[in-house]
Amino acid sequence: MKKINLLAIIWLLFYALIFSFLLYNSHHYLDPDLGWHLQVGKQILDEKNLPSDEYYNYTLEGKKWVDHEWPLNIATYWLYNNFGYFYLNLFFALIILAVLIIQNIFVQKCFLKNKDYSTDKASSLPPNYPRGTGLIMFFQLFGVLAMAPHLGVRMQEITLLNLLLLLIILCQYTQRKNNKILLWLLPLFYFWACVHGGFLIGLLVMLLWLGIKITELIIKKINAFHFIDFTNKLKPKKILLFSYFLLLVISSTLLTPYGLKLYSFLQEYTNTFYMKNISEWLPFYYWPIQYKQLFYSAIVSATLILLIYTSLKQVKIANSKLDKNNSSSKIDLWPFVLTFFFLLLSFKSKRHFPLLFIVSFPLLIKFYSQHLDLPDKIKTFFKKSLFIKFYLVAGCLLTISSLIIKTDFITNPFISPPFCKDYPCQAVSFLKNDSRYFNKKIFNNYGWGGFLIWAWPEKKLFIDGRLPQYNYAGHTLLEEYCEFFNKEKTESKLNQYQIKLVLLKINQRIKFNWFEKYILKFDEEKFNSPKNHLKNYLDKTKKWQLVYHDKISRVYLYE
Repeated sequence: MKKINLLAIIWLLFYALIFSFLLYNSHHYLDPDLGWHLQVGKQILDEKNLPSDEYYNYTLEGKKWVDHEWPLNIATYWLYNNFGYFYLNLFFALIILAVLIIQNIFVQKCFLKNKDYSTDKASSLPPNYPRGTGLIMFFQLFGVLAMAPHLGVRMQEITLLNLLLLLIILCQYTQRKNNKILLWLLPLFYFWACVHGGFLIGLLVMLLWLGIKITELIIKKINAFHFIDFTNKLKPKKILLFSYFLLLVISSTLLTPYGLKLYSFLQEYTNTFYMKNISEWLPFYYWPIQYKQLFYSAIVSATLILLIYTSLKQVKIANSKLDKNNSSSKIDLWPFVLTFFFLLLSFKSKRHFPLLFIVSFPLLIKFYSQHLDLPDKIKTFFKKSLFIKFYLVAGCLLTISSLIIKTDFITNPFISPPFCKDYPCQAVSFLKNDSRYFNKKIFNNYGWGGFLIWAWPEKKLFIDGRLPQYNYAGHTLLEEYCEFFNKEKTESKLNQYQIKLVLLKINQRIKFNWFEKYILKFDEEKFNSPKNHLKNYLDKTKKWQLVYHDKISRVYLYE
């Protein structure tokens, strides 16, 4: 009878635990953009054509737009319409689970079983013993917890998978020097360019990789860079071949249905107003502070500093022993620069944190596997101890059961009480039941636009989450939206657009925790006191009547 592989069971339970958490997390969070993703997917299937003309905002009537996520929008609507919300959550949870499993295999094969990991001392462990198991589990679990605000039914998840696949291709090409590996870039980027605009990040990564490999050629013979590992340096012919493939990759993205139009929205991102006014684009040290992301980024920052220190120190020792060819402690320039680059991006915007997790993971596992390696006796004890493995298995099973019990398996997120605490379910029901409101121009909350597109598809809106950076009225559509809250412009803007109906969000009072109050010195009263000039104007002006209100929303009608 074949012996049971307890380690395999622990891995299985670990990923079952992760999967349970992903389902729990996605059922307790509703993406503001889900509504418009569903509606666009429905539109594509109904019309048998990709969207081009603007349907949903009266402000952009007659304008063109590019849906750079059309296959995912189709899949999202099809799953939701035919199988329900649970299977939609299941689909996106499986994407993240696939990312973690592929990431695990990639790191173990490419970073933990190479010659850099070998030590001078003899090991009592078998040669095929999986190294870094505890570190991989720790960083993946912590990474998922830190990424939780960005996970769920989110189109951005596909970019995490594609970015990981790109890193694998680059790693395999660097190590094997096999030109055929680069052929995988073409279908990857064609698919990526169809499903998400994050393919631009992929192109940027390729350019960065190319720059690093050219830099390695230039600085190899400079003595000042003796602390850099040039083991993975490529010959000029290999770099030139990659440059040709980069051009082919860019060309492949032009063969997608939107072609060159896919790049048209790039110029709209030159205006960075949205990065200062949309919560997801703010840094993670802005309120609400993402403490797990902050801590993970601190670990990454400390690791980069430690990597420089240990490399300089060990290389100095190696030089004194006349062992200048020893590369085990030197810095591999590519993962170092890549991690540093995405660390800067994540500090700029919390939206980029999941990308930091993907690119930094190999560097963290390799570094701490080398410098926090447990003695072989302790490893052998953990490997053979049934007592410890029993408690690991029992702990995973209990946690999985707890997460399943706590998960509210919602069937319709657009009328579900937990989500209606944040979205205007009752207000929409009120408006839809009175024909007086059908033909009146509405001014809606930006964060509710996506919800309204699905919940009240007949109604054209002022704005939604698709095109906040769209060039409009000499600035962006989001800036035009914000001018309604400017005390000096409120009345003129309402008159300019002939708005007769306003759906306002009532912000709930925010409470700080003790750390934010007493350590960070956040002023709770000051934070909760900003004036809503639009609300004040509507309340004070006799022409506007409050016709509906609840805990989160107010509806005003122009009489």
